[in-house]
Amino acid sequence: MTESKTATKAAASKGFSNPALKAMGIPTIKLPSRNWMIFWSVLTVTLSGIAYDKYEQKQIVKRYCNSVESKSKLTLDTNRVPRKITVFIAPPPNDYLETSLKVWRRYIKPILYYAGLDYEIIEEDKQGLIRTHVANQIRQIRKNYLAQHDGVPKIEVVKDEETEQTTPIYDPHPGKEFKRSFDYRDIIGIFYHRPKIEKIINTDSEPNDPKLAGGVICLGRGAYKEYINGLHEGLLGPLEQPEAVEDKYLEPAIEELKEKDTTASEIREALEESSIPVEEVSVPNEDATVQGEVKEGDIKKDDDEKKEEEKNDSRYLPRFISPEEYSDTPILDEILKQLPVIKNSATGVPILLHQPLLMIPVPSLSGFTTIPQRIVRFYQRRFYTEQVCSQVTHLINQDNIRPFKDPSDLLIGVEEEEDWPKHWVKQGLKKNSEWVQPFKSDKRVTEFISVLGQDYDRSDD
Repeated sequence: MTESKTATKAAASKGFSNPALKAMGIPTIKLPSRNWMIFWSVLTVTLSGIAYDKYEQKQIVKRYCNSVESKSKLTLDTNRVPRKITVFIAPPPNDYLETSLKVWRRYIKPILYYAGLDYEIIEEDKQGLIRTHVANQIRQIRKNYLAQHDGVPKIEVVKDEETEQTTPIYDPHPGKEFKRSFDYRDIIGIFYHRPKIEKIINTDSEPNDPKLAGGVICLGRGAYKEYINGLHEGLLGPLEQPEAVEDKYLEPAIEELKEKDTTASEIREALEESSIPVEEVSVPNEDATVQGEVKEGDIKKDDDEKKEEEKNDSRYLPRFISPEEYSDTPILDEILKQLPVIKNSATGVPILLHQPLLMIPVPSLSGFTTIPQRIVRFYQRRFYTEQVCSQVTHLINQDNIRPFKDPSDLLIGVEEEEDWPKHWVKQGLKKNSEWVQPFKSDKRVTEFISVLGQDYDRSDD
């Protein structure tokens, strides 16, 4: 009896066998051990979850692409420019621009492509570039308006004191004007033998309602803040850059510290504690002391290098007006005369202020302690894909557009700030960073802004 039980256990340990299976050449069937079963089960569940989420993402993007594909099949005359979407992309704090570009390439660009729309991308690798770009566009509109209505072209002249005769000074570089007016269609392309198109019509200039013209997408909370700040700066700020901040505040502060025989590191620490932006300060090396003529020369040299570097980077300009000055600044005549709809005089397209705005948050967690939450988000990426694709489709179809609610709409995408690293926010507060400063607006500007309805709009109904 004991020997039969032992034989049965030995047979069971070797696996399952059957004469019929042996006749067909199938070896003994044996299940893996417990540890191997656990390993393969976990691996299968992990890979299956990834594959399922990736598949759902592709299906969601494909579904929304198919829903707007009919728009690209509409005929468009050769003298017409299609609708254009302006996309502002900013990287998450303490992260690379590639993180935001992945969202653009995977979920936004395919839908715009299948809809047959044109788009312009403005990328930011430094804080303030988007704000400067938006403000410069509006300032240029204001300058063009003043030149057309108030400005009179003047010819410089030289007056001879003896004869009291004036001689006009002509442009010493007439080739520049020829280059600006030169059209390559006159010598190449199909227009060499055929009459060229004299007037190009922008589709965005035709709708009576400016909300149906173009569109703006801000990818990231930082891009959204800079875009709103750029609108206020362009409309309320001066046309020319005011006196630099460092000339008014930094020089007296440094002079006071120099009298106290302070080191360079102590100067930086003192300025960090003040409300002056640290990025606008240039101090000598840490091992240098600020005393005597040599130290003063080092400060001046570093300041000159800093100013020269900022001049070379024409993409970024300091603020022309602070948010605290919005309410005290009147709207100038060149703006009031163009309202309620300000258009580009060259194209007839309403400026970005009037075009519908869509803000898309870019979730990005970093740090060791956030690994569990990052894993959960990784397996639920399809929900974020659905949210982004649906919002972009609404923008393309020009529905679900509503007026800007001030100040509640300043909180659009505020959930993204919960992912910002705390040490980065703390450092930004010390440096007076634009992204962590109080986000303010003026109703005289926001009354002309329209945005895409968010999820909480439908929940409130």
